[in-house]
Amino acid sequence: MAQQPPAPPAGGPPPGAPPQAYPPVPSAQAPAAAPAAPAAWGAGPQPAGPDPYAADRALQDWAAARGYQLGNAPDLRWYQGWYPCIYAYRITTAARELRATFGEAALWVLEGLEDDPVKRATGEDRHVFAFLTSPRFPARAAVRSKGGGSGVVDEIGFGLSSLFNSKQAGGALGDPTFEQRFDVTVPSRQEGDAALPMHLRQMLLQGGWKGILELRQGGLVAVPFNVRGFDPATLDWLIGLIGQIHSAFPAP
Repeated sequence: MAQQPPAPPAGGPPPGAPPQAYPPVPSAQAPAAAPAAPAAWGAGPQPAGPDPYAADRALQDWAAARGYQLGNAPDLRWYQGWYPCIYAYRITTAARELRATFGEAALWVLEGLEDDPVKRATGEDRHVFAFLTSPRFPARAAVRSKGGGSGVVDEIGFGLSSLFNSKQAGGALGDPTFEQRFDVTVPSRQEGDAALPMHLRQMLLQGGWKGILELRQGGLVAVPFNVRGFDPATLDWLIGLIGQIHSAFPAP
């Protein structure tokens, strides 16, 4: 496993240099009438439009209230160090991140983008990724839900792939109930049983999970399908779900 990413930079770039030119010279002609007295400093009508920073402040307040850390300069190399993956989308741009610690588990939630012009045109290149490190994860497995929800471009690709790479449900884990709903890749059935305990399978089936899970010793990557927002409601939902997945594994 790669080491934990460094803390985001403490500050931004220095301000730009002051302008070099002087302001324009006023007209030499006297004004036709004496100018009105200037309005008091700060007086006048206030902007009537929506506050463009309201969502950012709400996210910052939400994170501070929960003890989470927000960052606008994620270390892309650290996230790329989790690859190669079987199903998880390759991250080429890291936008925003959230960090949190829950006992033995450390969580990073990333707003990341793929470098895919077709997905960019359809608005499907942006995803929310969850990366969790914990000693509870003992083995490797990759899971991707079937049956839609990942986006038009992915659905076309998955459909074509299934035509040429059809697998009998139950071939990887010996669990046709689970494998009718999920594509599963494991190194061996024994390792798959360790990486995907029955309690986790039941939770994913009953909860209707739509997305990708990539497990390996000491870590997990989760990518919910068709989730684009990086807002308190979305993050609360995702963090709660990751906590349920983590609880499906016994403490070492």
